[in-house]
Amino acid sequence: MFKKLAIAAALAASTSFAAWDLYPVLDQHKGEVGTAVGYTTDKYSSSLTGTIGARYSVIQNLELALVLPYRFFTHYDGHDMNADGLGALTFMARYQITPTINVFTDVGFPTADESYYAKDVWSVAAGAQYSNSINSFIRFGSEIGIATYFIGSADITSMFLNASTEFEFNVTPQFTPYVGANIDVFLGYFADDGYRYNSAGGGDIDARIYVGAKYAFNDMFEVGAYAGIWFGNGSYKDNTEKDLGAYGSFKF
Repeated sequence: MFKKLAIAAALAASTSFAAWDLYPVLDQHKGEVGTAVGYTTDKYSSSLTGTIGARYSVIQNLELALVLPYRFFTHYDGHDMNADGLGALTFMARYQITPTINVFTDVGFPTADESYYAKDVWSVAAGAQYSNSINSFIRFGSEIGIATYFIGSADITSMFLNASTEFEFNVTPQFTPYVGANIDVFLGYFADDGYRYNSAGGGDIDARIYVGAKYAFNDMFEVGAYAGIWFGNGSYKDNTEKDLGAYGSFKF
């Protein structure tokens, strides 16, 4: 499944985690490659971002993945800001402890173009996922964890709490609509003043709700589309952000 990766394409600079999805890992020696494109817009700006990624289950219960976004353009007040280029390459690992519980870690590398992303940003996220089938028609997935961003050039480390949930509805074996939500809570930051670290509390909360659907042509090839909206009193205070996108994936 490629929904979470598609969301990452649309929200390349957000604090949402980049875990591939909220459900059990692939079976041993199974893999998936995919591509996605996402468009975001708010009252001031808009951008278009593409993403490519791949995941593979190297041993039973252990899945590894790489995701690389690319910003095609960024417009502000109708003008091209020349803010584009590669995004942050992210390495992801998930381990399935039980049939319903995964643990994960993501590491983002400072590969993003400085025209639209802060210089020398490393990110590390870790947490747990729970998923289960409510009945033959509804499947539920969830995630909670901590994300930390290290900005080397500014000697600043920021921390966020993220929680996500999603419901899939198996209308037919091929067609599956879904709804979900993400919540990001800013916990604070630590700044190095040369001799000690000082911390400042956070508490700003942003949320995203989204809807989408996927269609599986067969067991290997799948396409989908989604739309969502961000709002809150943190990054999206007085400026909600809307996003939409499409994606396709191939399993092997």
